[in-house]
Amino acid sequence: MFEREPVVGTMSAQVAKILGTRIVGGEYQPGDTLPIEGDLCAQFGVSRTTVREAIKHLAGKRLIDVQPKIGTRVLPFADWNLLDREVLAWRLEAQFDSKIVEDIFEMRLCFEPRASLLAARHGSIEDLRLIEKRYTKLAAIANAGNDVQQAAQADLEFHLTIINLSHNGMFITIGSAIKTALRVSSEMLLRHAENPSEDLDLYDNVRRYIVNREPEHAAEAMIRLLEASRARMLPFTTKV
Repeated sequence: MFEREPVVGTMSAQVAKILGTRIVGGEYQPGDTLPIEGDLCAQFGVSRTTVREAIKHLAGKRLIDVQPKIGTRVLPFADWNLLDREVLAWRLEAQFDSKIVEDIFEMRLCFEPRASLLAARHGSIEDLRLIEKRYTKLAAIANAGNDVQQAAQADLEFHLTIINLSHNGMFITIGSAIKTALRVSSEMLLRHAENPSEDLDLYDNVRRYIVNREPEHAAEAMIRLLEASRARMLPFTTKV
């Protein structure tokens, strides 16, 4: 007998989430075959149609491949769509380890400093006002120090605004894709901070150099901010 998993909300989406989390968390390894359709129906207490929709959903994210007479197999890690919002969220939920933190910050270091440079170089007057507004909100919430989620949202808005004001379509697409990772990492960083406002000077430097149209200094300030955030977050992750 199978012990049914709790499934709430949209059935196929919830089944996909549970299976997806198991895959990215390592319960199912690349090359492993998922249970057959009938077993999944019994395990989750859902119809075959629901299971098929969930499997199709995961296949679209390149986590699995379905072949007649072979079954449903987990694809190699290199095939996974790691920038997919749900895949990234499942991975963060399953295993928030030092490897994924390093991966996220290495990627951010590749494009956020350049985005800061472009925002300083090409930003309109309205763009620069928006940067000022985002920093003012971030500073006010951080100094109040009583709402981690609000502070994390303000942090997210600050970074995404700079990315958007780079007016580089590729950067904007990447920023949107990793929004989940940015939000989760911001919340974790702020939750463990001894003083939520301790990095405000680093944010302020980024703001100041962008607003003063100092592109190279803006890029360097963003590097310092990201490296400080990474260094503070790593002690709270699982070592791999």
